[in-house]
Amino acid sequence: MLRLWFAATLVAAFSLVAAGGAIAQQQPPPSAPVTPAPSVGDKAAAKKKAAEERKMKREKTASCRKQAKDQKLKGAERKTFMTTCTTT
Repeated sequence: MLRLWFAATLVAAFSLVAAGGAIAQQQPPPSAPVTPAPSVGDKAAAKKKAAEERKMKREKTASCRKQAKDQKLKGAERKTFMTTCTTT
């Protein structure tokens, strides 16, 4: 009788441990903090800034091309010049 009682207790203990593990796995992970959505004004300002940056880049590239043409650079020299000119 004692062995039967011990076996039943052991099975009950293992069942509780297994059920606890199953419950722990089913809970969703903690969610990341929610960041507020950007306002309409922020979006418009970001678009305007991006458009200005693109315009400045085009102007800089055009200026660099003109300089390369004036210096009559060709091939690898022109490529190196354009790379250094547009990054500065």
